[in-house]
Amino acid sequence: MTVLHLSALEYVHGDRHDIAELSGQLPAELLERDTGLASYRATGLEIWQLAAVAGARTVAAAAEPPDLLVYVTENDHESSGSLTRLVRSLGLPGIPYLRVSGHDCGNLGPALLLAGQALASGEHRRVLLLLADKVLDGDRSQADKLSVVSDGAVGCLVTHEPSGPGGIRLAVHGVSAVTDSAAPKQDEGGDRILATVALAVAGAGEITDRTGRELRDFDHLVFPNYRTITQQFLCSAMGASLEQLLAGPAAEFGHCFSADVLVSLAYCAADDRIRPGDHVLAFGDGPNSWTSLAVERLG
Repeated sequence: MTVLHLSALEYVHGDRHDIAELSGQLPAELLERDTGLASYRATGLEIWQLAAVAGARTVAAAAEPPDLLVYVTENDHESSGSLTRLVRSLGLPGIPYLRVSGHDCGNLGPALLLAGQALASGEHRRVLLLLADKVLDGDRSQADKLSVVSDGAVGCLVTHEPSGPGGIRLAVHGVSAVTDSAAPKQDEGGDRILATVALAVAGAGEITDRTGRELRDFDHLVFPNYRTITQQFLCSAMGASLEQLLAGPAAEFGHCFSADVLVSLAYCAADDRIRPGDHVLAFGDGPNSWTSLAVERLG
């Protein structure tokens, strides 16, 4: 694939709450001391409003205005009206827009593939990518006891050409999306976990084939903000060294749907745990899919 350049990365989350507030709702495994989880984020804003906050910051930070919006959300069930309100809020009432959903917390990979295809068409040069979601039913326990779920959004500008100096700049050298809709459902316990591991291993193999870069050649592996033991287990199952595992801000933000990994990349780059020139393998997990991203920090 043609390299995708990500710039003007901006994110927003709801108000911070101690995870202990959910002691009567979360599984005991998520409340233990060694999980790496400490808080979750909640907001009274609607999903499109979260996207609007992140989007306004991205548009302000971008060198040029976007000419296409890709709105990524799983829980915004009124996306037609939301998109109208969103583009008006951003001061972009004439911008064409698309929505991506269906992979739950794994929507980032498909969204980047769509953005890349839009750029390759020649009809668009600057895609505003906005990923936003929040918990609507009050249940903040992620399936399979993986994490505590938070409300938030992240935005970035996606282009084929690198942006100018300033800010965190990432290059996506490859995207792999592995899907198996015959995999066990989330309520089927151990079989579901084994199916996720199989997808993760297959996804890692596919992205290394596409990029020509072996697992050991990546400086870091970044998973969604799952509890620590889950990230370590997946890392080992792939055959990677635990020294490559880079923990995202799980303690600070919890797990924020498909925005999670992009937030982690921006967060870890901001504190220089991901340095310019580092190559990162980042992952997203959907109900029946696994997405792998080969990312390089440029600046």
